[in-house]
Amino acid sequence: MAEGSKGPIQAQKKQIRCVSCRADRNRNYVEPGPEIWLYLRKYEDGRIKYFVSNAPGEIEPEELDRAATLRWPIEQSFEECKSYLGMGHYECRSYTGWKRHMQFVMIAHLFTTQIKALVKKKGSF
Repeated sequence: MAEGSKGPIQAQKKQIRCVSCRADRNRNYVEPGPEIWLYLRKYEDGRIKYFVSNAPGEIEPEELDRAATLRWPIEQSFEECKSYLGMGHYECRSYTGWKRHMQFVMIAHLFTTQIKALVKKKGSF
């Protein structure tokens, strides 16, 4: 069970070890590739979401499930950084400048998240 923005998420999960296939020169999918995980989630409303992972075969199912449910908080943090902290407002001429800007935005996001948690814990300023 994962935690969503509106409470716990009920879903059936299935993890299957598969072999990926690669296309040959004629676009026929016949060349076997490395082993991958196919992770499926079926929600109460019937929606099915899935992803593939190149995680090792020995990974615990709980760890793969945790990785699958981390996507929402990561997307949420990027959305907050774009909306409130200027993640998309950069004019860089080098990778180093871009990287520095992204690091400062992430540090600012960490700071604001910690302040928000502190205020929520205490009730007010």
